[in-house]
Amino acid sequence: MELDELKEVWTALDNRLKRNEELKESIILEMMKSKAGKLVNRFITLEIISVVIMFTLIPVCVYWLDRNMGKSLAGDIVVCLAVVTCIVYPFWGIFKIRGLLKFDLSKNVGNNIYHVNKYNIQLKREHKLFYFYLWPVFGILLILTYASFKATLPLWALLFCALIVTTLISYWMYKRYFKNIASILKSLDEIKELKEA
Repeated sequence: MELDELKEVWTALDNRLKRNEELKESIILEMMKSKAGKLVNRFITLEIISVVIMFTLIPVCVYWLDRNMGKSLAGDIVVCLAVVTCIVYPFWGIFKIRGLLKFDLSKNVGNNIYHVNKYNIQLKREHKLFYFYLWPVFGILLILTYASFKATLPLWALLFCALIVTTLISYWMYKRYFKNIASILKSLDEIKELKEA
């Protein structure tokens, strides 16, 4: 009789332990999903903001061209490049947003990992284009524009400080982006392991 009671108590405790483990796993799973979902939503929001900013810069550049066209060839080229960038970038941004909107934690984790990796590759390409092509061209043309206007020393100092600050801020933002992407991928890997276990 005591053995049967002991078996029942043992079975009850075992069931209780299993339920606690399942509860812990489901809580961890929800935390990982929440973390990954918030980071992806943040990326979507930042991409939307950047698209809107680029669209709003187009009239500013066109206005500058209307008022100052012909005063400096380098300045005209800088603003024309800025207009082209402001027109092209929103399409690139919308393309990236479309990929991020396919991120859905209720579906296959592998698909989500694919979409996050795809976004990561897009960001790396954008990063290379910005730092190795656009940034040097804009910098050189801005320096030529300043030289053609015979800018004073304080204006030169302002230009170099602006270039350095902009470079550092964009570098910091890209590092933060890549850190957050790594965090999303880590969460997705943990979700995948929990689901497979």
